[in-house]
Amino acid sequence: MLNLNFFSRPGSARSNALSTVEAIKPSLPPGYFRPVTVNELLETTCRQKWLQSLWDYSSVPKDMYRQYYLAPLKHCVALMQEFPLTESGPFARLGGMVDYMLETVSYATRLSKSYMLPVGASPEEQAAQNAAWNAVVVYAAMLPTLKYLCHLHVELESGKRWFPLLDAPPEPYRFRFASEQSPERLQSFGAMLAWKIIPPEAINWLSSWPEAIKTLSTYLTGFRAQSGVIDAIVSEAISLTAGEQESKTLVTPAAMVPVPTESLQGDTLQSGLAGDLPELVASCSEDEILLAAAPSPGPDTELLLPDGQEEPDDTDTLLAMMGFVSADTKETCEIAQSVELDDPGEAFWKWLVTGCRSGRLIPNKSDGRIHLVAGYVFLRAPGIFHQYMTETNAPVKDKARLQKAFERLGHHRQGNGAMYTCHLYQNEQREGRFQKLSGYLVLASKVYGSDNNPGDNPLLIVI
Repeated sequence: MLNLNFFSRPGSARSNALSTVEAIKPSLPPGYFRPVTVNELLETTCRQKWLQSLWDYSSVPKDMYRQYYLAPLKHCVALMQEFPLTESGPFARLGGMVDYMLETVSYATRLSKSYMLPVGASPEEQAAQNAAWNAVVVYAAMLPTLKYLCHLHVELESGKRWFPLLDAPPEPYRFRFASEQSPERLQSFGAMLAWKIIPPEAINWLSSWPEAIKTLSTYLTGFRAQSGVIDAIVSEAISLTAGEQESKTLVTPAAMVPVPTESLQGDTLQSGLAGDLPELVASCSEDEILLAAAPSPGPDTELLLPDGQEEPDDTDTLLAMMGFVSADTKETCEIAQSVELDDPGEAFWKWLVTGCRSGRLIPNKSDGRIHLVAGYVFLRAPGIFHQYMTETNAPVKDKARLQKAFERLGHHRQGNGAMYTCHLYQNEQREGRFQKLSGYLVLASKVYGSDNNPGDNPLLIVI
């Protein structure tokens, strides 16, 4: 047998991450792992919360959820066992592969609720296809993680090699990371596993909507850019996936003997949303999941109505010009002016945060400049800057200069551009007439803190 450098558990005791898994028995050879049942793997608190989130944001009945979502998810978990996702990084720990998959699926399903799919279809058609496109998002977020199994060389206690095709390893196993595989091989391997795991009944059901099954096929076979909004949703979910620290057991290299060595966990994985996410911390609370919406640069605020009427005048600005400034407004003038001369952007930011946390700036009003959506604060522009200048009597009178100063702070989300476009509907079904708004997305925790979020506006979606 080749002298392989396999992975083993460190000498320290296991954490509570997989508390239901039996401790290693004396008869287990050093460096080997026992196969774990799916139910045991999914019993941890964090994983149960992710599963609950998947159910909460699914658009299918309970029986379809069990058959179309839960069954393939459990199949994935059975194959992934306690494998780490990668050799280094926040998921280079026992169970990291399962954690990564579940967290990505949880983010993706929640993010998808900010979209009306398929894009461009009539409201009636979108309602009819809602469940199908929800399934496309779930599969697109769940199944690509399977390709990481291709990085592993898994050897059973009997000396046979195990391949992740149908079932979990049938006996104790050990593993190591194989040499770097070509992207083409990884993609083809992942796609093969994906189509084996999706239930045939689900494929037949999705085939009733040709565009849905075509988009899923396009995504799973590696043509991500051509899958449009599905790629945007899943990419956003992946960038937000934050490496939960529930399991502290890290895989470490050993020569057949479980001797603790240097942790494989490297520097914190940098999110694709540079500057938007806080440092990755150990947290199992679903309330701390920070969601984002997909970028869509747009023009200045305008109103799109079936009858073509224009948006009403800015009432608050008009009242301010007439001298009707509230007492609350006057209280903020001194705060803003104290730093205005040094940096108008900082003055605006302090005014915004102070007003939001104190409740003076009320969010989610139909005519307001501040809304919450998918874990972000949406700031209507240029109205929010006009409101600041009129309420504070700020020294800076140039809206463009103030806006640029705010952008330089880097608090806002930046995708294809600084500005995003939202639709503000008149009903929670998000049908019929709507206002088209442009503005900035700022992580809600930056504005409101970690435990003071007033909740999303159910009438608003990012497009």
